[in-house]
Amino acid sequence: MMGKVNAMQKKIVLMAVSAVTFLMPLVTLADDTKSYDGRLEGYGDKSVTLQDASGTGLTWLLLVGLGVLALGVLFKNSNRSHLD
Repeated sequence: MMGKVNAMQKKIVLMAVSAVTFLMPLVTLADDTKSYDGRLEGYGDKSVTLQDASGTGLTWLLLVGLGVLALGVLFKNSNRSHLD
């Protein structure tokens, strides 16, 4: 069974948690020497380059399809019931 937690212990814990929270971005920015890309892992010393030839065509097709579905609801006949 734990005893009472006094105000000093609460302050110490609060200071430690806040210090870790506010200093963590500095820790992540400190090591900016080499950029690591996981897609190149396992190739060793071979010369491998990444191609940035990806397009947005499939995204546009998806948006057009969703737009047709959304606009199709506007032309639904409200007088028809589900029993027809």
